[in-house]
Amino acid sequence: MNDISPELKKLFIKYHGDTKKLLQENPKLDYLYAFSEIRENLLEWYEFDEAGSLLQIGSDYGALTGLYSRRVRQVTVLDPDRGNLSVNRLRNEGQENIRYIAGDIDSFEEEGFDYVVMVGSLQPPYDTHIKKAKSLLKPEGKLILSLCNRLGLKYQAGAVPDRNRLSRTEVLELLCGEDKTRGKAEFYYPMPDYRLPITLYSDGYLPGKGDLTHAILAYDYPKYLRFDLGKMYDEVCEGKQFETFANSFLTIWSSHEEN
Repeated sequence: MNDISPELKKLFIKYHGDTKKLLQENPKLDYLYAFSEIRENLLEWYEFDEAGSLLQIGSDYGALTGLYSRRVRQVTVLDPDRGNLSVNRLRNEGQENIRYIAGDIDSFEEEGFDYVVMVGSLQPPYDTHIKKAKSLLKPEGKLILSLCNRLGLKYQAGAVPDRNRLSRTEVLELLCGEDKTRGKAEFYYPMPDYRLPITLYSDGYLPGKGDLTHAILAYDYPKYLRFDLGKMYDEVCEGKQFETFANSFLTIWSSHEEN
């Protein structure tokens, strides 16, 4: 991913932090990913422990850091890119419960977090980084992971996926092992994806035929799709395979059976 932190900082300062006006006058996908308030929909609903501590792996230009800082006692942002951290710091300069650390997960040694969050930041070797993230948690802590599905229909239709992407089965095996005995993972399915989630489905409430026919946002789709995406979603939902072909996942893992 190209570092766009210099231009993001200039825009944020130019518009005095008014991200709505910024996006209206600068309709660029990278800016939308960085500044859209819709980003917070991914975890705005989640009941964080207000007394908890949270480690955010990957700064993501501060897209979700403000939400975390409002929901928990202490936030630590870990990212090797100082430019990315500087944008985050600028956006959240009024929040006194955020620490910024330039570094990566491989060399990070602090432990005892209530939450470790990896939204779009999981990189290979996946198993090594998942194991490391788990080691940073308290015994009853939660690992929150979100990433693209390699089998997601929007990518099969021609949209460009993230470089790092996994299937639902791969994510489940990473978190719980092939025998699925290492903790419990709850899956959620943000639509149209985890970057700009409008609707969030779960294993307890999945879409049916017709629910997604007219609910496809084409903000990052190519001009010409390889197939009728709405019709294909109808087929997938009717065939009870939405979990397999959802565009992305939000997964909350705990070593305990009760999340």
